[in-house]
Amino acid sequence: MATNPRTGTRKRQSSIVNAGLPNFVSLVNRYKKAVVGIEVTQERHVAPRLLPFGMPWERPEADNFRSINIGTGFFFDQKGHILTNEHVVHGATKVLLRQYGKQEPVEATVVASDYRHDIAILRANVPVPKTILRVSEQKAAKPGEWVVAIGSPLGLDHTVTVGIVSAVGRPLKIGERDYPNLLQTDAAINRGNSGGPLINLSGQVVGMNTAVSQSSQGIGFAIAAAVLHDTVHRLLK
Repeated sequence: MATNPRTGTRKRQSSIVNAGLPNFVSLVNRYKKAVVGIEVTQERHVAPRLLPFGMPWERPEADNFRSINIGTGFFFDQKGHILTNEHVVHGATKVLLRQYGKQEPVEATVVASDYRHDIAILRANVPVPKTILRVSEQKAAKPGEWVVAIGSPLGLDHTVTVGIVSAVGRPLKIGERDYPNLLQTDAAINRGNSGGPLINLSGQVVGMNTAVSQSSQGIGFAIAAAVLHDTVHRLLK
């Protein structure tokens, strides 16, 4: 009960205030083992550099450039399939998974991918967690709904951030990819969060974290669950 300072009378506070914040600790503890950090080795070939008059500069070790990309993924079925963004593993020569509580990474294989929808499925020879993350089939996310992101921003695995769904149905173009139906969220998302789950309070994946606006704060984007569900079903078939 709260007291009105002008009249001295007491009034009942709204149920929203009385309810307090959700129990994010229980939610994270339940699903954190289903989330993995991803480290990808990528190599690209560069033609040998030329000296004047077209003579080749003999430096074969400079032909291949190796780079490391980071991201996040999550177990979404009991068969051990792991979901992530295609752009995380694009052009990968080696994919490593880092599981919660495990010191050594495990090598994984890309078993299916969809460049257009930016979705990839991985598999690794590791035990499947007892509790996995399921992509929501029925309930679409709504603006104002609480969401939790678990991922590996800047390689800091199993980092948890909380926010709300800011908007739905956001179209976005990044390079050659068109995303017609993204969720917008103010849960902090950074490089390395790509491919990680955006979870509602029921533990359902309502989106997969995919992009963030570099010129602002609190504007991140996730592929909506409906797109994830349809694409994954088609890829697994």
